[in-house]
Amino acid sequence: TTREMSFHPKPDVPDALERVSRCDILIAPAPGTCGNVGQLACDVLALNLNLSRVGVLDFEHLIPVCGRDALYDDVGDGDVAGALACACEVYVGEVDFAADAKARETRTVVVAQIRSDANIGARRLFCEEYVNFLTTFAHPERVVLLSSLPSTYGASAAQIGGTKWRRFGGDDDFKSMCAANELIELEENVYPPSEEIAESVDPHWALVDTIGTNTRVGCVVAVCSEGDNSVDGAGMALAAARACGIDVGTEPKAPIPGATYIGPWRVPRSWEGAFGLREVSRDMFS
Repeated sequence: TTREMSFHPKPDVPDALERVSRCDILIAPAPGTCGNVGQLACDVLALNLNLSRVGVLDFEHLIPVCGRDALYDDVGDGDVAGALACACEVYVGEVDFAADAKARETRTVVVAQIRSDANIGARRLFCEEYVNFLTTFAHPERVVLLSSLPSTYGASAAQIGGTKWRRFGGDDDFKSMCAANELIELEENVYPPSEEIAESVDPHWALVDTIGTNTRVGCVVAVCSEGDNSVDGAGMALAAARACGIDVGTEPKAPIPGATYIGPWRVPRSWEGAFGLREVSRDMFS
């Protein structure tokens, strides 16, 4: 039997489903893509926009995982110990938007963070249920998918070297916001042949094919190399925020002593060990 995707709210957040369902912006990663840049960006957004974890999503074709929440906080005002995290966590909060040069407005943002990947042999089935979630679960004005491609896809000198930021899909409003922030369309020469995309199990292209011509989903893409992608994750978060009209700035607004920053973003403490941003205790090796 096929199990439907289900949302499970935190017991202490009785209005979680209502808050998620009436969101204005939904941001989610394309799991398993190059350098996990989209997933890193979702961590940055959830932390810096002060979003609250309100529940988890259960997908039939997503590998279940359980571990320490990557957004534990031992230098700020957050959860010091870090709660247990599952394969797909949902964060929501009220965020300031730059409506125009003179006015600001507050809107509801949801970030769905995936910390796992599709089951082996079930990439296409996962893409189907994931895109169904993105397009039907809530009714936001904008759905933004964060993905990445290896820089080896570059086919010209301008596409090779360093991280390039691109976009594809979405409605006219999304395209206009991207254009205003110098996010250009992903070049046609990067795409594999259509018949190859139609059968692809690559995490990015399988999602692209599943989304098809549905303009509800706009995608921000990092074309990058794989390695320490912490800077790319912060850059992706900035590109996504600007594409959504979120007021970010260029410098940290209220720096916290002891925290690490990349541009305007405070990075999760869990990154400091994963990406070598802090010294590792040598006792374990003695």
